[in-house]
Amino acid sequence: MTTDLAPPDLTRSIADRIALIEGGIVVPPAKGLGNQSVQRSGVLRPDGTLVPESVTWRGRTQVTVAPALPAGEIADLPGTWMFLGPLFGHFGHFLVESICRIWAYARLEGRIDGVLYVPKFQNRPEHVANVYRPFLRALGVGAEMRNLEEPARVERLYVPQQGFGMFQMIEGAPEFRDFVRARAGKGIAPQGAERIYVSRSALPPARGSILFERRLEALLEAEGYTILHPQKLDHAGQIAAYRAARDVIAVDCSPLHLLALVGNSDQRVGVIARRDGRLDEIFARQIRAFQGAEATAIDTLRHNWIEDHASRPSRTSWGEIDFPALGRALNAAGLIAGGLDWSRPDEDEVTAEIARISQASGIAFKRWAGPPGTAPADAD
Repeated sequence: MTTDLAPPDLTRSIADRIALIEGGIVVPPAKGLGNQSVQRSGVLRPDGTLVPESVTWRGRTQVTVAPALPAGEIADLPGTWMFLGPLFGHFGHFLVESICRIWAYARLEGRIDGVLYVPKFQNRPEHVANVYRPFLRALGVGAEMRNLEEPARVERLYVPQQGFGMFQMIEGAPEFRDFVRARAGKGIAPQGAERIYVSRSALPPARGSILFERRLEALLEAEGYTILHPQKLDHAGQIAAYRAARDVIAVDCSPLHLLALVGNSDQRVGVIARRDGRLDEIFARQIRAFQGAEATAIDTLRHNWIEDHASRPSRTSWGEIDFPALGRALNAAGLIAGGLDWSRPDEDEVTAEIARISQASGIAFKRWAGPPGTAPADAD
């Protein structure tokens, strides 16, 4: 890993952090390596040195490190293009790490032939590109998008610095926030319920959530909420629903990234922690920073339930929440009128719920006794 690089400082303007490289070489990760947490890919100058603006960071850790100069013939790509970094197939990481350079499109629109990704890893790269092209257009990038499987020497290549990311970068740089507020979702009309609960109950059990989520859904339906399963909607339907909602409740999960991008300042949002790691606070920070909405992080976790083979909570673990405390917190945030008499499931109910999840997923779970505040590996 390159040792003389540092995570970008997004607390100030990054307007001048766009490198222009003549004959820049875009290097995707090597084929056959699988989905590695850190990939050797990015942009090299003609002499083989790394363009530092092409590095993608996750918090204070590099997701991409300098690749080697490709051997043999390198295909030429004529024209002027903008580099966007790795294209993740995972929805949440796409909404954070694959769009982290779109802020520069506002400055380069009309001067470039399109935008370039490299695959996060070499698994059906054109399929992944087809999935996310509509999302990219809905977020305000209308140019042609390519996902390069092979190295390419680009005639003229703009390489913007990352302007958004996980953890300390979640509020984004001023230019990124400006781009989102001006463009994201603006071509899609609001349509949907005024009060929504963004649910995980229709996802496969292996994806994780909170125990007794359907009980929470029933309690919220009694408060006038509509249960939203975003994976059942196309990109336009999801954006329309988030633009229409006035009150939103969700456990910490990827759809909240999209809400932060396309929501509005009149919304009230409750983010319920479903695992240790303070991701509820990170999502709330993003929503407040991007849209100025009233976002409340609500951590009422009693226990984390993790797979038998796991050592810490993650995106696949299950949170056991304190229902009475959650009801009071949602009431205090103005998100529900009641909630002061919610009851807590007893131990027999918890045992039965864990048995149901274990049987459905084919995985045994155990109650985690680790230290509080341990960050999960990612933020799905």
